[in-house]
Amino acid sequence: MRKMIRKVGLIILSCLLMTPVTLFAASEPPATQDQVIGDARLSLIQGDVVLQTEETGSEWGAAVINTPLLPGTKLWAPETGRSEIQFFGGSYLRMDSNTELNIADLRMDDSGHVIQVEVPKGRVYIHYVGSQVPNSVFQIDTPITSIVSDEPSRFDVTVNENGHTEVTVFNGSIDVQSQNGSTRVDEGMMLAIDSNQTAETSPMRSEDAWLRWNFSRDSALANTGPSKNYLPSSLGAYGNDFDTYGHWVNNPTYGHVWTPSNIPADWAPYRIGRWCWIGGDYVWVSYEPWGWVPYHYGRWAFVNDFGWCWVPPMRTARVSWCPGYVAWIQTPTFISWVPLAPGEIYYGHRYYGPHSVNIKNVNINHIRITHVYVNSHVAHSVTVVSHETFLTGRHVRVANAPANPFHSGLKVSPGRPDIRPVKATSLPDPARVVSERALPPKELQTKVKSFQHRTPAVGKDDSVFHPGKSIQPPRVEKIDRPRPATSVRRPEVIQPPERKEGVAEQLQREEKHKTPLRREEVKMPTIQRLETNRPSVSGTIIPPNQKRELTGPMKKLQTNNFSEKRREVAPPEEKQETPLRREEVKRPTIQRQETNRPSVSGTVIPPNQKREPTEPMKKLQTNNFSEKRREVAPPTVRRETRAVPSFSEKPGLHSRNRSEMNPSFNRPEVEKPSIRNGVKPPVQKSENPRSSVRR
Repeated sequence: MRKMIRKVGLIILSCLLMTPVTLFAASEPPATQDQVIGDARLSLIQGDVVLQTEETGSEWGAAVINTPLLPGTKLWAPETGRSEIQFFGGSYLRMDSNTELNIADLRMDDSGHVIQVEVPKGRVYIHYVGSQVPNSVFQIDTPITSIVSDEPSRFDVTVNENGHTEVTVFNGSIDVQSQNGSTRVDEGMMLAIDSNQTAETSPMRSEDAWLRWNFSRDSALANTGPSKNYLPSSLGAYGNDFDTYGHWVNNPTYGHVWTPSNIPADWAPYRIGRWCWIGGDYVWVSYEPWGWVPYHYGRWAFVNDFGWCWVPPMRTARVSWCPGYVAWIQTPTFISWVPLAPGEIYYGHRYYGPHSVNIKNVNINHIRITHVYVNSHVAHSVTVVSHETFLTGRHVRVANAPANPFHSGLKVSPGRPDIRPVKATSLPDPARVVSERALPPKELQTKVKSFQHRTPAVGKDDSVFHPGKSIQPPRVEKIDRPRPATSVRRPEVIQPPERKEGVAEQLQREEKHKTPLRREEVKMPTIQRLETNRPSVSGTIIPPNQKRELTGPMKKLQTNNFSEKRREVAPPEEKQETPLRREEVKRPTIQRQETNRPSVSGTVIPPNQKREPTEPMKKLQTNNFSEKRREVAPPTVRRETRAVPSFSEKPGLHSRNRSEMNPSFNRPEVEKPSIRNGVKPPVQKSENPRSSVRR
C-alpha cells in the first residue's frame, strides 16, 4: 500500500512541476522574431545554385531545397542554374541564370508584410499575391531603380551590367522609382530606364523561353487538389507539395492525416536531411521535396494501418513555425532525437505556439522530463549520430551507443543540444564541393558590396531615394512598338592555356583508348617505280625513255568505233572528314617503265618501233561489232614475259557463234612463235646490267 501511495505521489509531484511551466508558456504571445526564420524558403533548385549567409561569412556553399532564407542571405545562379523562392502567404520569386540576389528585408507580422530584395544583376520573375495586412509591400531594388508593388501583380525585371533596367508587367500595376521620380506601369506595358535616367515606355515583348517556363510553373502551383480542404488557410499555398508526393487518409484518432509516398520500410521522420545553425538555432533542413511544412508545422504519428502520418494543425488555429518538433538526448559521444507526437511538449529557446515551452523564461534546472515519448516505441524511429556528423556532416560511426537511447534511462535534454556550431554547421550540405565556375564573378561581388541599401517604400507617397520628400513624376518617352530584346551578358570564364601534348602522352592516350584510325585518316604510302630497261617480246631491249611501237593488229584495234567511259580516280587525301562519293574517287596514275621487249618471233623490238600486226589481228580489227573496253592500269610490279596467246577455241565460245557474229571471220592456223622447229630463239643480253629478263 505504501508503495502504491508513493507512486501516486511522484506522479502528482511531476504534474505540479510541469503544469506551471506549460500554463506560462501557453499564455505567452508569439514574438515577432520567432516568425522570421520560416518566412521564406528555397522551393526549387536547378543547377549549381550557391548561397552565402551571415553565419558562413564570405564562404559560398551549395544551396539545398527547403533551406530557410533570412535577411542578409545572398544567392547566385550560374550559367545553367535557376531557383525559386517561396514566401509565407503564397508569393514567389524566381531567378534566371547569371543572377545574383540579396534578401535585404523580410518581415511578416501584424504591422505589415514587407519583402525587400536587391538584384545587382540578372533577371527575376515575381508573382506577388498581395496581403490583407496594411503596410505590406514587395520591393525589388536595382542599381538605379526600385520597383514597388502593393497589390497582387506579376512582373519581370531585367538588370544589365551597367544598371540598365527593364520592367514588364503582366498583371496588376507597379510603381518604378528612380532619382527623377516615380512612374506607374500598368498591365501589358514595359518600362526601360538607362543609367543616365532616361525612361521609355512601350508595349511588352512576346513571350520567350524564360517567361513560358514561369507561366507554366504558376499554372502547376495554382492547380491544387484535396489538400486545401485539410490544411489551415495560411498553409494552403503549400498544398501542391502534399498533392504531388502523398495522399490523405482518415484516421479515427487524428482525423484526416497525410502520408508520404515511395518511402522505404525503415524510414522515419527527421531522417533524410541535417540540422543547420540558422538564425541562432538548430533548424532541420530536409532533402525531401515535400519536407517543409511537415517538419516545421504539426506533428507525426504512427498509425498501424498506414504507417507514419503527418497530423496537420487545426484549420481554425493560428499556425506557428518551428525549427523541428523533436525531443533530444545529448551525451559526450552522440546525439539522439525522436519526432514528437500530437500533444507532446516541445522545449525550445523561443515560443513556437501551443504545446511548446520557451526555456529562456524558466529555470531549466527545475525541469525534469519524465514523459515517455510515444513514437520512441516505433521501430527505427530514433536517430543516433556522433558529434562530428552532427556538426560537419561527415559520417562517423558511433561506438557503444544503445539501440534506443530513450529506453536506456538517459536524461532527456530540455531544448536543443548544447554544442557550439562551426562554419560547416551553417551549410545545408557541407559535403558537397562548389566548383569555381559556380561562383559569381569577382567584379560582381565587388559591385554588390557597394550596393546602397534603401528603406522599403511602405507608404505610397514615400520616396526610396529621397526620404521625406514628395515624389515627382519623371519625363518618360512613349514608344508605340515593343523595344528590341536585350540580353544579360554572360560572365567570361578565363580558361587556362592549353598545353601541347607530348609524344609519350599521345602514345599513352592511344594505348588507353585504343581507338582505330578511320579510313579517311589512313595515309597510303607513295611507291615510286624505278625506270629500267625492259625486254620486248622479240627479246630486244627497249630503253626506258623510248616508247613501245604498237603492232599492226593493235593499231587497227585502236581505230575501232567502240567507246569507253574511263573513270579518273583522285589520289587519297591526307585527311577527309567525309568519305568521297563514287564519282569523286580518282585512281592514281602509274607510269610504266619503258624497256625493250621481245617480239613474237624472238627478235628484240626497240621501244620506238611499232609492232606489225599479224594477219588475224588485222581481220579482227576490221570487224563491225563493238565492245566496251575497260582500260586497266598496269600493276606496280613487273610481270614475266609471256607469249602472245593464239586464237584457239576457248570453253564456252563456239566457232558457230563467231561465224554468226561475223561471217567474214575465218581464223587461220598460226604457229607458235616462241619455239620454231624445236629450237628456242636466242636472247640478246642487255647492255644495261640492271635490266634482267625474268623467265
